[in-house]
Amino acid sequence: MYHTIIFWSLACFAFFVSSPALNIQTSEAAINPLSNLKVQNPQIWTNTEQNMKIVFSYQPQNPILDQPTELKFIVQNLKTGDYLKNLVANILITYNSSGEFGGYENTKFSNIKVANGQFSVKYLFEDTGLFEIITRISGNGLAGLAPFKVIVPIQPYPR
Repeated sequence: MYHTIIFWSLACFAFFVSSPALNIQTSEAAINPLSNLKVQNPQIWTNTEQNMKIVFSYQPQNPILDQPTELKFIVQNLKTGDYLKNLVANILITYNSSGEFGGYENTKFSNIKVANGQFSVKYLFEDTGLFEIITRISGNGLAGLAPFKVIVPIQPYPR
């Protein structure tokens, strides 16, 4: 039963990620409406079927081990750019140390109220490597599952 649930979850994720209506892109630089800071390489996920766009960024741009990193999300109407309101977000953070996701315990943030189309969470990265941030947004007849990546660079040895 447990393996069936995992397989079904992965199949659903693969469908959402591989659907031709989805588009994931990055941009060289953008103004982040959350904080009006210039952010390098925001990641943008779009879904034309749901008319939804999610912009993801994080600060600092080079996360520091065991120091808070703010993961920022903006949810917008794809056509008008208006913030989508009264949504619920769930975030899953997975770690990829060897090219395969898993090995470390996943971290979840559940039932985050998104009143105005913008939200953020703080997370402490405990290791270097590639992390995948999977975000599920739902509400008002919408549902979106968007994957994003965070690379935590090798840290200098403390003196």
